[in-house]
Amino acid sequence: MVVVGIDVGLQVCGCVVCDVRGLDAHILKEDEVRTQTSQTFAQKLNFIFESLRAHVDRYQPQAIVVEKLYSHYRHPVTLGILAQVRGVVVLLAERSAVELFEYSPTRARKSFLGKGGAKSFQVKKMAENMCQRPFMSDHTADAFSLVIAFAHMQKVKNLEIAVQ
Repeated sequence: MVVVGIDVGLQVCGCVVCDVRGLDAHILKEDEVRTQTSQTFAQKLNFIFESLRAHVDRYQPQAIVVEKLYSHYRHPVTLGILAQVRGVVVLLAERSAVELFEYSPTRARKSFLGKGGAKSFQVKKMAENMCQRPFMSDHTADAFSLVIAFAHMQKVKNLEIAVQ
């Protein structure tokens, strides 16, 4: 199954496309979608949409995985911006007829590292250890951790079905 993991951000979106088989995830594509400061907000959202759509069109995934939104109460503007970027990803999934999955950052990191409060550099180091190669950034490593969380949740779902 081909799965796209997306770490949502306005300046940088981390994106990985993986071939998932059981608990194994082989990276087909690792990318960062970087917007320019000279772009308007609408242009940034469109650029993110079009860049991610190119990956979806090329790899034809069966699932897209994103984090649920979380922001500190002191940063409501950041939450609003991220919600709009996340909305672009949700729209992409709907228009491409790809199933969307979402996990809280804590759940994804706990599934990946066994510790929900892990820092980004820890996620990146674990991803590099698992894949035996360096990752472009914390953003792409976070996107990869979402794919692994998805693989774990699918494994649990399949076990539950088998028990019934």
